[in-house]
Formats: sequence, C-alpha cells, structure tokens
Amino acid sequence: AGIMIIVVVHTFKWFSLGMLLAAILPEGLRQKMGPKFQRKVPRVEVFVIFLVTILSNFPKGTNIAYAVGAGLAVCAINYSWNSSKTLEVQESYGEDGVKYYDVEGPLFFGASNRLFKMMKPETDPDKVDVRFSGTTSIMDYSAMEVLHKITAEYQAKGKTITFHSLCPNSQRLMVKANRLVKNVEYTSRDVEVQDIDETLPSPRHGSDMVG
Repeated sequence: AGIMIIVVVHTFKWFSLGMLLAAILPEGLRQKMGPKFQRKVPRVEVFVIFLVTILSNFPKGTNIAYAVGAGLAVCAINYSWNSSKTLEVQESYGEDGVKYYDVEGPLFFGASNRLFKMMKPETDPDKVDVRFSGTTSIMDYSAMEVLHKITAEYQAKGKTITFHSLCPNSQRLMVKANRLVKNVEYTSRDVEVQDIDETLPSPRHGSDMVG
C-alpha cells in the first residue's frame, strides 16, 4: 500500500487541480489570484471529467462504458454547438443588380437554420446568388432541406436563387436527395477554389443530376 501511495504522489499531475479550479472561477477572481490561476481548461471539459468520474460509480448499475459514452455525447453536442457559430454570411450587390450571399463555414443541422434566417426573400432583388467558400460544405439532410426551403421561398415570390461552388461531397449528397432538392439550382466547385468573384458556371437543377 505504501508503494502505491508513493507512485500516486509522484505520478499525479497536481497542477491540474489548479487548472480545474481556475475553470470554475470567474475571470475577475482569477486575475486577482495571480498568474497560477490564468491556466485553465474549458469548463465543458471539467464537466465531462466530473460526469465520467461520477457515472463510473453511481448510480448502481453503471460502469466505465456508460460513463465514457455519456462523456462522448456531451463533447459531441459541445462541438456541434461551437461549429454552428462559425457560419458567416456576408451580403453584397453586383453592378448588374444581383445580390450575393457569401457563405463561409459548414452547413449542418446546427448551422443551416441560421442561414435560413439570414436570407431576405421579401426585400431581395429578382436574382440572388449564394456563393459557398472553400470551407463550406453540405453535411447532412437538414442542410439540404434548408436549401429547399430557401429556394421555395424565393420561387414563391417569382425570384431566382442559385447556390454556387458546391464541393464534390456536397454534390453527391444533392444527387442522392434528388427528390428533395430537384428545384434547387446549383453549380459545382472547380478542383481548385479561386477568387470568388470570378465568372461562375451555369447553374443546374437537382433533377439534372440524376444518373
């Protein structure tokens, strides 16, 4: 027993206790307590540490497998939440009166509704182009459903909207979901994404991609 205690004392990272405490304390209090409390881990990771530790022993019937599964679920939710906030949309107008929406960031269930709320079919001109950046890709069914809803909103008002520069993976998803996105006009991305202001290829409908 004495040997095990010595091993624990010399192998445990005691400084990590300060980092855990710093994660719980508010920023103002950390600054007053000195530089040792400036190092901290994200609070969600502290929560996961305690969650896994508790679920490994309580309630009765749980074990390390359940605890790790719960920790992974919390981390996945946190990652999705943070990724949804990386979506950025910039608006601009061309000389020909076309309105452009430049989209940067992943489109998935956590971010696609944000894109839908940023669109303005009521006040936009008759022609709208949505241009995806090199970091933008359609990642799931929810994103395709939102593209369909956006298209339907504009078409109901007699306006046209085209989604430009879809990556190959996004195109494959669109093809597989052809029944849902058959009215969506989009163009493919070149092998190398260049200046977004370059001439855009002619659009195609989802129904044109059936093969």
